[in-house]
Formats: sequence, C-alpha cells, structure tokens
Amino acid sequence: MDILERQLVVVCFGTPSISGDSLGPVVGSLLREDKRFPAFVYGTLDRPVTGRNMQEWMNFVAAAHKGALLLAVDACLGNASDLGGILIRPDGVCPAAVGGKKKRFGDVGIIAVVGDKRGDALTELMQANALYVSELAHKVADLIKAAVRGMVFPAAVF
Repeated sequence: MDILERQLVVVCFGTPSISGDSLGPVVGSLLREDKRFPAFVYGTLDRPVTGRNMQEWMNFVAAAHKGALLLAVDACLGNASDLGGILIRPDGVCPAAVGGKKKRFGDVGIIAVVGDKRGDALTELMQANALYVSELAHKVADLIKAAVRGMVFPAAVF
C-alpha cells in the first residue's frame, strides 16, 4: 500500500506534569485544535499518553487503526549542543525510555531535545524551562502541519 493511501495517526507521548516531558501533549493539543488537520491525534494535555498508560494506548491504536501510518512524537534528552534540535527517526520513538522502557512505537518518530542527558534524566526533565518546551512544541506542531499539508491522507477531517 502506498504511503499516501494510509490513514495518518499521530501519537504524542509525555505528561504535562513534568515540564520537559510536556512537549508531546502540547504538540497533540495543538494538532487536535486545528480542525483542518487530517489525522487522528492521541496524547493531549487533557488526555496524555504516559509511561503508565502507554501500553494500553499503543494496543488501542494498533487495533483501531490497522495499516495506518503511525507518527510518534516525544521529548528526549541529548547533548547540550543539541538542545532545541528536532530529529526525525525512520523507526518511531522509544517512549518512557527514562523510566527504563525500551519498546519502540511508530513508523516515523519526531523527537525534540529538551534537556541535557549528562545529569539525572528525571531531574533534567523536571528542570526544563516550560516556556522553552512550549515554544519547541509549537515548532514541532508547525513542522508536522507543513509536512502533512502537501500530502493527502484518507482520514476524517475533524
């Protein structure tokens, strides 16, 4: 099946209760608020996909959207020089890696570097500047919208 014949589903990982990890839910909310965005979006500020419920959500998405193109979004830690970088991965993301979970999800992944990986991971995520993370989330959402604008996916327009 051609990529443009597949339904697009975006799953944004993270929790709004930790500033550095809120990138995913902010992106999800921004995409969901755009009524012209032609995709299903899971993981928002009011219904986040977190380390605690992600297996349930991943099972649901796999069952409800068989054959869909899965785009996964998550925050990550990296080198200080990479802070603010946005990376596209051809193999999805590894959500909840900070908590030791190593299962990959998605056909394509977008990760944004929100903190330095040198220190304690949870501390770095908690100390991330919330305004900076929000600005980075807006950039990620805008990039996703721009990439999807030129494509036509067979998904309901919300």
